[in-house]
Amino acid sequence: MPLGQRLKAKRRLLIAAIVGGLLVTSFPFVVVGGLLAKTNWDEWQQCRGYTQFNPTLWNDSTLSAAPTYVRLCMADDLLARYLLLGRPQAGVVELLGPPESQNGFADYDMVYRLGPERQFISIDYEWLVIKLDAAGHVSDAAIATD
Repeated sequence: MPLGQRLKAKRRLLIAAIVGGLLVTSFPFVVVGGLLAKTNWDEWQQCRGYTQFNPTLWNDSTLSAAPTYVRLCMADDLLARYLLLGRPQAGVVELLGPPESQNGFADYDMVYRLGPERQFISIDYEWLVIKLDAAGHVSDAAIATD
């Protein structure tokens, strides 16, 4: 085989090795990216129409459980609008319904189960946790995981 043909063959082999290496190296990133995109798509589909806080939907027991978890969808809007800060405990119960039992949140006075945490691999639950001041008004409200 002439020298020119051997150089072309080696060049093609080198290009094929580089392209193959890039494909093999990028494959895990493509798979993980696809799974993350699907997780976000599923969450978006689940929360569509339930992202703004609505006390009637919040207290609907059929919507606050699987598979919808409307509380989880509305919690960010609830906290962003500061609907809770400064509100008396009775007003919180009137708005959100009765709280859950403490479930390990000893530092907080009221807790509400929202739903499975919004992570790639969901193993915990997210909770709305509320702290009251000495006068019985909301001094802090946040989302926590158990």
